[in-house]
Amino acid sequence: MKKIFFSTIILASILYAGGGKEMVLGKTKDFAERDMIELIQEFIEKNKTQIEQKAFKTREQARENVKNYQPKGLIPLKPALEDKIFYPDLTYTLDQDIKNANGDILYPKGFKFNPADYVKLSYAMVVINGNNKKEVEWFKKSGFSNQVSYRLLLSEGSYYDLNQELKQEVFYLNPQIREKFKIEKTPSIIKQIDNKIQIHEICIPCMENNKTKIVDNNLSIKEI
Repeated sequence: MKKIFFSTIILASILYAGGGKEMVLGKTKDFAERDMIELIQEFIEKNKTQIEQKAFKTREQARENVKNYQPKGLIPLKPALEDKIFYPDLTYTLDQDIKNANGDILYPKGFKFNPADYVKLSYAMVVINGNNKKEVEWFKKSGFSNQVSYRLLLSEGSYYDLNQELKQEVFYLNPQIREKFKIEKTPSIIKQIDNKIQIHEICIPCMENNKTKIVDNNLSIKEI
């Protein structure tokens, strides 16, 4: 008897398949998606205040995180006590062969080159300590503020506060730039001259004493 019953079901399903008809066995019920949506809407209405408060706190926390952001690797730099100009050695040595698409060696491992021979900085950079009010005031009067050809980098301090105060973009001095260009004092001006990178350390105390000495990379001293 069971075999006959199942055979009948299988036969019916084959006959009705593709015929645009439906075979219904037993009672049917509507899906419960609508009920679930109603429950969610009801929950939101009942807890609207708490949900809005939580969303507000989340937005405020995210805003604070952005305002207080500082990258890893920042190292406090000492203020310059003399005006000094030097040109860091940018020589780079390949640690592996550079090959073309055919496998031919274009530049062998150990090949040395100066990146400034091939790439030119499109802007100069001014590095200051954002926590040093004298350096911030110097920057405001330096002529570099809000200039497309200059970028402001902070060795420390709040980029957000200075952005609000100066009304311009403010960046951090990342470890790669600091190490490659041998930045050790603030303020420092980084700019490219031909195929060299010039670093000019600015002595603010010297300015306050109306006496500025510039020590260039040849160790000659000029008094202004």
